[in-house]
Amino acid sequence: MKHNNLLPKVVLTALCTSTALFSFAQAQGIIKGVGKELFQAPRLTRGTVQRFVFPRTTVNNIRTGIAAGKLDRMVDQASLQSPAALIPSPQTIAFHNRSLVSGYPVEKEVLTVMANEEAFYAPEIEAGRTIRQQILDITVLEDEGLLAIVANIHNYIKNHTLQSLLLEELENYDIYNMALDLTDYFTLDKSFENAAFDYTIRHPHQMNLNMRRLMYNPLVDPAVKNRLKYFFQAHYIPLESYPSFRTAIRTAYLQYNQRIAVAQGSDIIIAQIRYYKDLTNQLSDFIVKNDRLPKWNTRSTKEADLFDELEWIFMNDRINQFPQIQPFREALQAVYDSAPAPTILSMDETIALFEEFVKTTHRRYPNSLRDKLKKGQIPFEQEELLWDSLEHWRIESESTIRPALTGIINRYQID
Repeated sequence: MKHNNLLPKVVLTALCTSTALFSFAQAQGIIKGVGKELFQAPRLTRGTVQRFVFPRTTVNNIRTGIAAGKLDRMVDQASLQSPAALIPSPQTIAFHNRSLVSGYPVEKEVLTVMANEEAFYAPEIEAGRTIRQQILDITVLEDEGLLAIVANIHNYIKNHTLQSLLLEELENYDIYNMALDLTDYFTLDKSFENAAFDYTIRHPHQMNLNMRRLMYNPLVDPAVKNRLKYFFQAHYIPLESYPSFRTAIRTAYLQYNQRIAVAQGSDIIIAQIRYYKDLTNQLSDFIVKNDRLPKWNTRSTKEADLFDELEWIFMNDRINQFPQIQPFREALQAVYDSAPAPTILSMDETIALFEEFVKTTHRRYPNSLRDKLKKGQIPFEQEELLWDSLEHWRIESESTIRPALTGIINRYQID
């Protein structure tokens, strides 16, 4: 839940001054001209998605993780100094690294789903910021400008209560409170606590967007949410209860942030980041030395292991989209993409070389470098290049190349 910490009081004050450039009567004339029905906020149609819904399995996993203390304890950094401190043998290191990539522990799940939730609300928040800027930019309001603001409120403000408030304020030409409600509801240039507090004090029973998000967030304990519900259900919050209300808001927000921080700093996430960095360095060194990417078709065990690790990472990339790993994913991809293109024959050249191979060796298929020639088999000088090219085209266009290869084998009556 990203926000800044300063409320633009100067901007809002300047806005009030600018409204003196035209009269309330002038505004009422414009409003009368476009029709009062524009200022009605229709209820959202059934099926309209208004809020992010956390998957039930994710909610259960997070609650289980919280109960186990996984999201409420800080990391013992001393145990993270080196892989050897965590993993005693090369075999276990390899298994552990693969588990980091393919596993989906609660810490990774938290970071992934919270990033998805952030992305879900980002367009709505940006729309709120855009509408506020439209209002702040007003000097002279004409029908076209008024209709544009009304259309944006109808199209992009999802919350029915806020939509009704903004349209009513626009109809009454209450530009100051329009800007204020947009600022507080979307927490624009204002702290979380102040925006949430101010919005509910002005509009009893109502929550701003970020508070609404916290009330549905599984990282916040039910007891904390219940304390907040007491204030949201009250018809009126007396002045003497303001400190308690602020404390309840702060408690929920701190709990959310602290559990996010624990997930980000967990040994699992730190170890995976370290693994990506180490693998990126290994790949970079290999490319510099060999001027190509590692291949499966190799006699080198080290190269084969590096190839397998890269394949494993790319195969499991879908569950490694959380923000903390993103820079390291991108760095690995950039190094991978920097390698020269592999030497692969065209399909026609591959088929021609395969025919030469069959005629020369009387074998049905070339051996990879991992396989030894059997006794009596005839070697082929370009066998490595042929094997690489055949594998490429069988992946790219199996339905095209297979009949050609079969025809050659049949033509030379190879058993």
